[in-house]
Amino acid sequence: MNPEVSDSAVAGRPDDAGPEPGAQPPGDSAGEPVGSGIDAGGDAGAGGSVDPDTLRASNAFVSVVIPVSNPQLDVEALVDGYSRPLLEAGLAYELIFVLDGVHGRVPKDLQELHDPHVKMVHLQGDGLGESIALSAGAARARGRFIIQVPPYLQIEPVEIVKVVQTLETGADFVATWRHPRVDPWLNRLQSRLFNWMLRVVMGVRFHDLNSSVRGMRREVLEEVNVYGEMFRFLPVLAQRQGFDVVEVKVRHREEQGTFAFYGIGVYVRRVLDILAISFLTRFTQKPLRFFGILGVVAILLGIAISVNPLYNKVFLGDSLSDRPIFVLGSILVAFGVQLIGFGLVGEIIIFTQASHLRDYKIEEVLEGGEPDADGAQPVPEDVEHGGTEGDGPAPAAVAAASAPNLRIRELLPGEDARWDAFVQEHRHGSFFHLTGWRRVVEETFHHEPTYLVAEVGRAWRGVLPVFWVKSPFVGKQLISLPYGVYGGVLAADDSVRDALLAHAGEVGKRYGVGYLELRHFQPRGGDRISYDLYVTFRKELPAQVEDVMAGIPKKARAEVRRAMNKFELTFEEIDDVALFYNLFAEEKRRLGTPSLPLRWFQGLRDEFGSRIVLHAVKDPEGKTLCSVMSFLYGDEVYAYYSGSASDSRGKGVSDFVYCKIMEWAVERGFRLFDFGRSRRDTGAAKFKQNMGFEPQPLNYEFVLLGEDAKLPEFHPSNPKLERPRRIWSKLPRFVTGPVGGRLSRYLP
Repeated sequence: MNPEVSDSAVAGRPDDAGPEPGAQPPGDSAGEPVGSGIDAGGDAGAGGSVDPDTLRASNAFVSVVIPVSNPQLDVEALVDGYSRPLLEAGLAYELIFVLDGVHGRVPKDLQELHDPHVKMVHLQGDGLGESIALSAGAARARGRFIIQVPPYLQIEPVEIVKVVQTLETGADFVATWRHPRVDPWLNRLQSRLFNWMLRVVMGVRFHDLNSSVRGMRREVLEEVNVYGEMFRFLPVLAQRQGFDVVEVKVRHREEQGTFAFYGIGVYVRRVLDILAISFLTRFTQKPLRFFGILGVVAILLGIAISVNPLYNKVFLGDSLSDRPIFVLGSILVAFGVQLIGFGLVGEIIIFTQASHLRDYKIEEVLEGGEPDADGAQPVPEDVEHGGTEGDGPAPAAVAAASAPNLRIRELLPGEDARWDAFVQEHRHGSFFHLTGWRRVVEETFHHEPTYLVAEVGRAWRGVLPVFWVKSPFVGKQLISLPYGVYGGVLAADDSVRDALLAHAGEVGKRYGVGYLELRHFQPRGGDRISYDLYVTFRKELPAQVEDVMAGIPKKARAEVRRAMNKFELTFEEIDDVALFYNLFAEEKRRLGTPSLPLRWFQGLRDEFGSRIVLHAVKDPEGKTLCSVMSFLYGDEVYAYYSGSASDSRGKGVSDFVYCKIMEWAVERGFRLFDFGRSRRDTGAAKFKQNMGFEPQPLNYEFVLLGEDAKLPEFHPSNPKLERPRRIWSKLPRFVTGPVGGRLSRYLP
């Protein structure tokens, strides 16, 4: 459906009068503009003037389509809200207002702006709907990327840049998830019910299809037909068509909506829309399955209720005239046959038109190119160089980048593999920096992650993962990284490090936290508050298995032999997370510390798979005395979590199990053993020293963000916690198990 429109550029000239001041002509390939669209010497719109040299030299021209049906629209505030973040991000853009039945002040206000970035498309007719408004606006959009936004600031405007960045990483369509929601609880409840029904009926995993902010490549609207209320389901339709659809979280603004139910008619229409979209996405290529299933069900039901009166008629001579149930059964059978017939007709249509249907997308075609004169194949100009961006010398391609071009942004969907590659190449990267750790923390404890990326052009210069933790014991804080021994910033140089930390500080102020905790292993430089409560224990493993025992001090070596010879203990690899958890939770209870929940360990195993290894020590009767969970990272083994039975004392179990894990690691080619952190001068630290490990200082640091912020005092060395620890150690397991699992959320 193509409604007639009145299309005008509201800068006071017709749209066919040539390109906007300062804009370059459209590109050759697809008519996409590559210029800034801003007058180099004049007004840059409501966001202020910007030097065109600061804009991106790319085809990422953004067209923001704003369907308008409200005659009371505050035009100036809306233009300012949407323009400012796009200008600050250096994006060339245009704002397209599509007026659906809106007359009077709004068109006049748009024309009086004299803003070269603003266009107006005036639909002829009233109440044509958002689907038509979106189609009409996209038809006149010049941008490579099309962003649909509502005629009010539903989200923080700067989040639009995140949507554009996600499209730039390769996504075809970006659906937004307003999180956390700040509108009235009744609105949130209705939205959750709507999205829950979609997940149940259709199996889609979108959290917020009611969000009116979407981003898409223009190809999406060229291939996906939207009509009526189908604009709500555009992410689902795009996904069905084969486009790469991702969902990103955006910060929600309080909406000026109604705190009420919408009326029964709205809910009926929503249910019908869900049924319609379910059919369109699942059965348009196989209509016989849909109609056939309904037809068979109707036939079987009709036969079931007709068989008894029919039997009585045939064999007992009863009359059918007073048996209306037989008539109902006959109708159901006939209706079922008709439904199957509908499905067959649909199959015939699909079969005859199959050559004209294309229900797929081609992502990439690789064809052999012509070699150069010297016989070499051409090399793309935009190849990304990951490099080993450590705190030392950076690769030449990266080091040549200038600091003024540095940009700090959040990690986008689809970039997890790139993040993990950067971490693994960085000399200070750790197992805890991997994105899998983020997913398990988020799913288990629901702490809010913010993963920051520093980049120059397309080259990454640094990363910083932080989590927002709200605890009744330590208050609000940002931690890099919770539940991990190591964390903090990974950067190519000091300027990148400082820029990431400054941005993290802004994130912390936004959340209202008191401090940022950085769990650095190696020193990072800079002036921050240090924290020397903990030390870690690491050492190189020998090349031969038989050299492991020789590297253990004499006393510990004697304990290992005693465990093997006197108590006949055995060592084996296991796959029972629940068994390990029982020993871990019991030991934590004895130590007076809440235990992490079972789902945490199950989540780690599910996420990391073979990178998580469980070992156990058993006595001759087969009873498990001790179990250790280790993490595998590169050529390192982290012996991270352990638990032991109460009757394992005096048998050399601990010396034996860690000696055997080191031998196991040497057999598999690992070169470094990480014994984990301990508090200084504690029994655990002394045990590790007795095993031949030297303590290494951990460079934990704090950045105070609030005016009244101070360092946390809630840690095991605080004497005020000694009494609660003793009480906890006396409680039964059926209390400490479930309660400890909940408390651990607040003890990261």
